[in-house]
Amino acid sequence: MGGEHKCFDILVVFDDDTIRRMFRAEYYTYETARRLLRFLLGAAGIMAALFVDFPTAGKTVCLMAGVWMLVAGDFPSKVQAEGVISQRRGRHSQVVCRVKDEGLEVQGGGFLSYSSLDRLVYDEEYLYLFASRQTAVMLPAAAIGAERLESFKAEVREKSGKQWKRLTTGFLEYNLRDLVEALAGRQKASTRK
Repeated sequence: MGGEHKCFDILVVFDDDTIRRMFRAEYYTYETARRLLRFLLGAAGIMAALFVDFPTAGKTVCLMAGVWMLVAGDFPSKVQAEGVISQRRGRHSQVVCRVKDEGLEVQGGGFLSYSSLDRLVYDEEYLYLFASRQTAVMLPAAAIGAERLESFKAEVREKSGKQWKRLTTGFLEYNLRDLVEALAGRQKASTRK
């Protein structure tokens, strides 16, 4: 990464919006297989309501359940986020992440080495560095600065051995390789348990 990036600090403000974003990023990063299953079940419910001959009440239930499964999207992440937000009772917090050559030092939260990272995800405003589903750091891209953002991402990619992926929220944004990777990752996780 060179001398320009050695040891700089990034302030992360945790408010209701950032908490929702973090849970949303975690959900869309680690729940691809479950989301695909919800999509297929929703489509099956709608198809049953439209094409299977059974009582109207049954068709209505199938149609409502199918539509809800398709449009609810990241409902599980919203439930989790709102639970945390209600516990915080409107309080905001700030955390300083110190970027070092070997990883990120999180104020009051330990150290996250680049080599321990599992997934690298970004959206239009944040970078999400996941060591696991429960351990992650989110960094505001604006706080890193436009002039050093790409070189920072390149260094993290090189030191972690992981590729950056854009946070995708719709199945039309996925390609077949993304789905295969998600299913393979889920299979690995279930064999570790």
